[in-house]
Amino acid sequence: MEALELILFLLAAIVASGIVGRFIPALSLPLVQIAMGALIAAFVAVPGESALDAELLLILFIAPLHFNESRHADSGALWGSRWGIASLAVGLVLATVAAVGFALHALLPAIPLAAAIALGAAMGSTDAVAVTELSKDFRFGKRHETLLAGEAFFNDVTGTVVFRTAIGFAATGALSLSHAGEEFALDLFGGLLGGMVLGFLAWGLLEFIRRKGIDSPNLHVTLELLLPFVIYLVCKQIHIGAVIAVVMAGMVMSLLPHRHTIQMARQRMQSKGVWDTLGFILNGVIFVLLGMQLPRILQPAADGGLGDPAGVFGVVLALTLVLEAVRFAWICGMDAVHCLRRGRSLRTLLTGKNLRSALAMAFAGPKGGITLSLVLTVPATLPASGAFPIHDALASISSGVILCTLLLANFAVPALVPHKAESRRTKKQADAEARIVMRVIESIASDAPTTGSVTGSDSRRMSASNDVDEPATAIVMKRYADQLQDLAAQASKDVGAQARAVVAKCDEAYDRIEEVDKALREAGLYSNDADEDDSSSLTAHFRALKDAYDAVEDIQAQALARELEYVKEAAAAGDIDARHAKELRNDVYIQQLTL
Repeated sequence: MEALELILFLLAAIVASGIVGRFIPALSLPLVQIAMGALIAAFVAVPGESALDAELLLILFIAPLHFNESRHADSGALWGSRWGIASLAVGLVLATVAAVGFALHALLPAIPLAAAIALGAAMGSTDAVAVTELSKDFRFGKRHETLLAGEAFFNDVTGTVVFRTAIGFAATGALSLSHAGEEFALDLFGGLLGGMVLGFLAWGLLEFIRRKGIDSPNLHVTLELLLPFVIYLVCKQIHIGAVIAVVMAGMVMSLLPHRHTIQMARQRMQSKGVWDTLGFILNGVIFVLLGMQLPRILQPAADGGLGDPAGVFGVVLALTLVLEAVRFAWICGMDAVHCLRRGRSLRTLLTGKNLRSALAMAFAGPKGGITLSLVLTVPATLPASGAFPIHDALASISSGVILCTLLLANFAVPALVPHKAESRRTKKQADAEARIVMRVIESIASDAPTTGSVTGSDSRRMSASNDVDEPATAIVMKRYADQLQDLAAQASKDVGAQARAVVAKCDEAYDRIEEVDKALREAGLYSNDADEDDSSSLTAHFRALKDAYDAVEDIQAQALARELEYVKEAAAAGDIDARHAKELRNDVYIQQLTL
């Protein structure tokens, strides 16, 4: 029962954060969820042990999230940026280890150098969940987005190996660089090879099931959900990098050929919905649990158990500055090398746009659950630290740095790079989309006598105007008018004014639904097979509602077909480019499948 109550608390916090986040747009969802977790820990006696466990975090949360993201990653772009990703996943992590470790030891000499280096290693891992959310929402540029995604996939290995080596040396005084090298090679290269093999086997299993005629979407989606856990556990048993293997397996499965059938389309639609929901829950659980740890972890620093609280706060700020400065310098160096390889002048890097992009990428590497879960495995005391509470000190400092990096990602990144929703459409594209939607609305009105009719052809004489004569027509026009309203704000002045006039006309027709519906009923134009005495009964009412609902679907289906036709014409005329046309067509296809 205690575990069930904890799960319910977590789910309630996730739902609440999703609602609260809508009213606080300045805060990203991860920060809202961390705040929810902190409130739960401060005011609610949560049953059970909610402490983060590194291994449990990896298998329950990181593995399925990485698997799903890797299946949709641009494998070609990742391969093209392989050296840059390797630089971030290995070189930057080692630079972070050295900079943070020596800085912490200099600021707090009571912390042994080996333990300080261990903290630097834990800081080497970026929070993949937060990075993914940032790269989805903000436009860093194609190359930087690819580097961020690849870094989040692969940088856990270097930091984890260095952390274990440093903590082992701090606890025992024994240091084996050869053993650390073997562990790194097994984790990285073993994980890459093992993931490729297991991904091919998983793809073969799915294809075998399909060829045997078992096309149940429920079965296939359940198997997809099971795969990352099986791959992770198999790799742990043979002592190779489990997280990297999960990532590689997802990429391999996405690259191998798949059949295009109706059943596959249904399966993919269902799979996307399930994975989107699961991703939302798992992401939320990670940050709520992180928030639940913060009051307990930060308490020693707040109570003065680690010395002057202001001094501890100063250490946190100093380490955050070191962390971001090293990351920014490394990224600038990578950009310089990229420019030289392309034969471009280094002066291009000094433009405001390029500097903002590099700085945003530096801030887009926040720390999170993996960092904290590693630090929580540090022993309470170490031989070199004497009676100093090394565990509490590292946990408090790392928690403070995590919060600072998340706050920087939340507030600094939006100020440096544009939001994708804002930069996705140019005025020309918005004008083209608005014209397409207006043509669809016009076609809905003109097709009203032949599509979705619930009253028959004589119903047009009930219309107060020549535009809309039935509620179902007005409902579908209102759906498109809502889209047009959003486009009008981004369109040019003339097209925006024209769009707002159409929206006003649709709103007027929509507001007359009840009036038109009542007139049609009084005229007896609704089709139903009920007896005359039953026309006012609840049964007749529900029958009329069903007829209207069927009419809405009929009109919507015809409107979507017309929309595809108009998108094709706009692309042929050069009003929209091929990529934009593809996006619009995909939106229509999804609506058609749903319908």
